[in-house]
Amino acid sequence: MSFKLRFAPLVAGIIAAILDAATAAFPAYAQSPPVSIPAKDFGPVWTGFYVGGAFGAGGMVNNLSTGGGGISSSFNGGGGSGVLGSIYGGIDYQILPKAIVGVLAEATLASISGTNSASVPGANASVTSQPNFGWAVLARAGVLANSSTLIYLTGGYAGQNFLTSGTANAGGSTSSFSQSNTFNGWTVGPGVEAMLTRNWATKLEYRYSQFGTQNISGISITPSTHALRAGLSYKFGGFGGAPSDDGPAFNEPAFNWTGFYGGVAAGAGMATGPVTASAGGASATFTGAGQGLLGGVFIGADYQFAPKALVGVMGDFTWSGLQTSTSIAVPGAGAYAAVSPNQIWSVMGRLGYLPIRSTLLYAAAGYTGMNVQATGTAYGGGTALFGQGSTNLNGWTVGPGIETVITGGWTTRLEYRYSQYEQKQITPGVTAQPSTHTIRLGLAYKFGVGADNKSAAEAAE
Repeated sequence: MSFKLRFAPLVAGIIAAILDAATAAFPAYAQSPPVSIPAKDFGPVWTGFYVGGAFGAGGMVNNLSTGGGGISSSFNGGGGSGVLGSIYGGIDYQILPKAIVGVLAEATLASISGTNSASVPGANASVTSQPNFGWAVLARAGVLANSSTLIYLTGGYAGQNFLTSGTANAGGSTSSFSQSNTFNGWTVGPGVEAMLTRNWATKLEYRYSQFGTQNISGISITPSTHALRAGLSYKFGGFGGAPSDDGPAFNEPAFNWTGFYGGVAAGAGMATGPVTASAGGASATFTGAGQGLLGGVFIGADYQFAPKALVGVMGDFTWSGLQTSTSIAVPGAGAYAAVSPNQIWSVMGRLGYLPIRSTLLYAAAGYTGMNVQATGTAYGGGTALFGQGSTNLNGWTVGPGIETVITGGWTTRLEYRYSQYEQKQITPGVTAQPSTHTIRLGLAYKFGVGADNKSAAEAAE
């Protein structure tokens, strides 16, 4: 509790000092009044066909188990991480002034891979899994935060090809396998899409995919994946025709981003990384992965030093429900380990670009810390060990985000982060080096926003 009480004033002090330095170094950006841009000059195109490509990152969480001949092992969260690329195409229809529905299809190639291994006296096993090619057929529905920015939820069918290989040694005999299998499942996640020009749009989307269970060479595998995609789309408009010059005007909210803000966020994610538990000749080494929900609070400050650019600092505190575990057992020996990231805190800087005044595309990076709890048990050769404890890990974090104005001083943001932490012994016999992939959907209020930040439509009234 004492750490939490010290954290908020420290972050607030850092933010205030940086903002004071920035305002002293640069002249203030003068906010222009709200404007109404005719459709022929900008005209966001939401109804119609589109195609695009995306690049991103992600990870997998596999529940693996095997047994037979007195040997059993379980990796409740074996995983791995990597990068991915996608191509997609779809169609949207603007059913209401602020509502969009659509369907799309997508194909993805990924480099995600993870290996899990464990050994006890007289036996060892190793399994490697790699989701390489995936495809999805999706529906999406969303609301327009403003004329140019769509907040949506997407979901549907997902298929995934997995390459799986493994080896096992016990009682002087060795066996191995390697094969490719197709898994079917479902996928769901949030996204934010923002118009850059009349036809070009960018999106940030995070999806969780869950696949069915299959038995591969005596190993039961139930995989799931977490993936972020940053995409660039071209919208044809008019169901394949050229976009029309007619239509309602685009109301551009006047918004000065300079100032302090505070907010709350909720999301989900996964933790992955190498974990080792050992004692008495028994050991388990695996690329652990845990998944779950998270929630937190954040504060920050921005300085808009140009019409389309800003810098800022922010800090947050997050509670997470992630956990991963593994176990192996043979007659007379076994090992078990569980690792759970508990609390996360960060202090970051961010640099942003405003394609329009009401929507911010940004990149954030900085320091992050994590409290990790672990439990480890191992026995073999007449020796037994039990350990339980927690420790704090230091690391760095980086990721993109999209933030858009809702009304007045209220904004909403969708932000992805990849965080890498140091390797450290958490409790005797258990060593870990976790990394996390997380998505946060946040709601923020910027203090000091007044009447000058009304939309053109509001100002006209």
